[in-house]
Amino acid sequence: MSSRGRLCFYVPYLYPVAADGEIPFVGGSEVRHWALARAMAERGFEVTAATCDYGQGPLVRRDGVSLVRTYSTASGAPGVRFFYPRLWKAMKTMHDADADVYLASGSGLPAGWTYDASRRRRAGFVFLAAHDADAMASLPLLTTRRERWWYLRALRGADARVAQTDAQRRLFRASFAVEARVIPNPVDVPPVAVDAGANRTILWIATYKPSKRPEWFLELASRLPQLRFTMIGYPPRGESTPEWREASRTAADLENLDVLGFVEHSRIGEFLRDAALFVHTSPLEGFPNALLEAWARGIPSVTTVDPGGVIAGHDIGCVVDTVDSLEETVAGLMAAPERRRTLGAKARAYVESHHGPEHTYEPLAELLDAVIEARG
Repeated sequence: MSSRGRLCFYVPYLYPVAADGEIPFVGGSEVRHWALARAMAERGFEVTAATCDYGQGPLVRRDGVSLVRTYSTASGAPGVRFFYPRLWKAMKTMHDADADVYLASGSGLPAGWTYDASRRRRAGFVFLAAHDADAMASLPLLTTRRERWWYLRALRGADARVAQTDAQRRLFRASFAVEARVIPNPVDVPPVAVDAGANRTILWIATYKPSKRPEWFLELASRLPQLRFTMIGYPPRGESTPEWREASRTAADLENLDVLGFVEHSRIGEFLRDAALFVHTSPLEGFPNALLEAWARGIPSVTTVDPGGVIAGHDIGCVVDTVDSLEETVAGLMAAPERRRTLGAKARAYVESHHGPEHTYEPLAELLDAVIEARG
């Protein structure tokens, strides 16, 4: 029996990240949750993570975390599979975990299901924001009444809520009259920074889907043929998307562009090691883990979103809002190696002072202690 209590994370797509490349899939939210689950296990909690069935055994132990399977996304008949196997197996697996606190993130069904599982067990529930849209009154990521109903019950009924930034915290209060505690996303800081001033590659890491706007990066590469560009990403659910096909076609026509598909998270550092700039083209985000991983290595960023205003506030990169300004900014920074070194050093210093264990893992562990104590 753990001295600090039992936790159950519900993260449907976690197993591929925990399996470190055995299954082609990776997502920033899953990377964040895997780091949190392992860190809580290291701090004395008994940690279970409920995840989808990818063909693994019913229970897999990795890095002190018990990974238990729920349902396969390929199983079930249309029109029925929402209830069985998805809802039924997810709820049964979480119920069997018998946790003191259940955790889920992001607006949508997983948060709602986890909240209901916690209440069936008379346990605590902690909601972790994954996106600025989670705190917007319009809930732009949710398309059905069912999703909105389940999510809002979880958000309002949670024992505690965690925001990634102070901007998210203010949004939760203004949109839903609920309070959230700010706990930044964790990221590992390598012992040695890269030399962004000497490197020549401009890097993009995201998912090949419309919300990430990969076409902006393709246009950038076509406008700056004298510079070197690399894209790394994964089509949603492993399917060939129009964005993935367009990126592949463009790479065949441009000598200065490399387009890669799935790369397991453990290898991302190999590409960051050669990066001079990190470009992020999504217009709406939470706090992208890919940005943090670039900054932790001393790589400055040019991005279309400023999470919590930290880029402008700490002068650790540039924020743009059009393809023209993206082109102008990237060209200017690639012509200024010392400016890249300065921005990269500031970005790394920011990560060290705001995203280390004492600012991320320790506050979450203390919050979970408080929820367990309050639930009695």
